[in-house]
Amino acid sequence: MTTPRQGHRPATLPEGVSLQRVAQVLLEAWEVGAHQWTETPLQLREGTSAKPSLPVPQDAMDLFRLLADRHADYLLVGGLAMLTYVQGRNTRDVDLLMSAATLRKIPELVMVEESEYFARANFRSVQVDVLLTKNPLFKQVAKKFATRHRFAELSVPAVTVAGLIVLKLYALPSLYRQFELDRAALYETGIALLIARHEPKLEPLSALVAQQLKPGDQKEVQTILAECCSRAKRLCQRGGK
Repeated sequence: MTTPRQGHRPATLPEGVSLQRVAQVLLEAWEVGAHQWTETPLQLREGTSAKPSLPVPQDAMDLFRLLADRHADYLLVGGLAMLTYVQGRNTRDVDLLMSAATLRKIPELVMVEESEYFARANFRSVQVDVLLTKNPLFKQVAKKFATRHRFAELSVPAVTVAGLIVLKLYALPSLYRQFELDRAALYETGIALLIARHEPKLEPLSALVAQQLKPGDQKEVQTILAECCSRAKRLCQRGGK
């Protein structure tokens, strides 16, 4: 069985870093992605899927320049947004939150698939996942939880810590139902890290998420958030905070 190469530096996107670092994050995630593993038990059982294209660093940089030039109304969310707040894992795609109308105004984002609340597109070699503001919660995140993250070349609209927690909490019940346990574990870890490092007020965030969930999911989210808070407390205690 062949495994991907290791040894990349920890992923982070602090204020003032170049957009070149964003491109490197995407490239490093591709280099250690699951497609690099060969002859795993899963592949032998289900067959291999198509290998994603290698992200070209210049493409990632050009994407954000294009969005700025078009004055696009969007937020950076997902894994790249997480890396502006905590040190974490590389991510192989760019996650954006925007309206369907804004998305249609950027034909360079070539649509791969689209549903009521989500879309997937390609900008040259870069995969772009889009959360659409037709979803009431996504719309509220766009209005209430927006900030800007300064890169060396330009300032990028990005979701706040609170907005990231809202989005992750909202997604978790669905991830568990779909048995996407790896992603669910990463989301819970992300919430715990954000709580430990930034200490946001959580009651209004959980209340906001609960408004968009069924009663059973509301209870599950409360349980998940309590577990994340306990985990964040342990992290702080062990870190001497």
